[in-house]
Amino acid sequence: MNMAEVEVVHSSDELPKAENKQLNETEEAVAMLRSVDKHYLANKWTLWFYEKKSNVWEEDIHEISSFDTVEDFWCLFNHIKRPSQLSWHSQYSYFKYGIKPNWDDEKNSAGGRWLLQLPPLKKCTRVDEYWKQIIMSIIGEVYESSEINGAIVSVRNLGTKISVWTSNASKKNANNIMAIGMKIKEVLGAQRTILYYEAHTDTANKRGSHSKKLFMI
Repeated sequence: MNMAEVEVVHSSDELPKAENKQLNETEEAVAMLRSVDKHYLANKWTLWFYEKKSNVWEEDIHEISSFDTVEDFWCLFNHIKRPSQLSWHSQYSYFKYGIKPNWDDEKNSAGGRWLLQLPPLKKCTRVDEYWKQIIMSIIGEVYESSEINGAIVSVRNLGTKISVWTSNASKKNANNIMAIGMKIKEVLGAQRTILYYEAHTDTANKRGSHSKKLFMI
């Protein structure tokens, strides 16, 4: 769907916005007609935006908008800046409705994340495409697993991280975890790229800059 055909359902002064094209009278009429016949997703999702301005995470994370249709997703996605346009210490998070993008949320606390580490933005030309493919895959439910909670793209000066969060990091769940990881590589078309899986408990209690890797593919 063309970004000029619909209006953004929600907005926030905290969210970095791309320039929007003004709808003319005909386009507004088309948008109203198309809103009647929308395609619903299997789950409702929420976009969060984080930008470090203090040392308090709760003050810097903002719930931007929720959506449950394909059309509303594209309306939102096409009206915000791409990850490559964000400032350092910023991140986007798409999580299932009702789940916050932090380790302490009860739906995340026993889980972990598949992690893709990329070079700094100036040296990585594929971050936007990778992020788009990841988000399309999780809201499109291509993983054949109910354990996907969300995904985060985190922009830092030393590099960009894209992570897919799951709800169960138990070693007894290794087959499901590995299946999700292999599917991520397939979605990205990055078979030679190394992905790491980390449990949130290990990440929260890490010493230094590196966390314990439970799985690697």
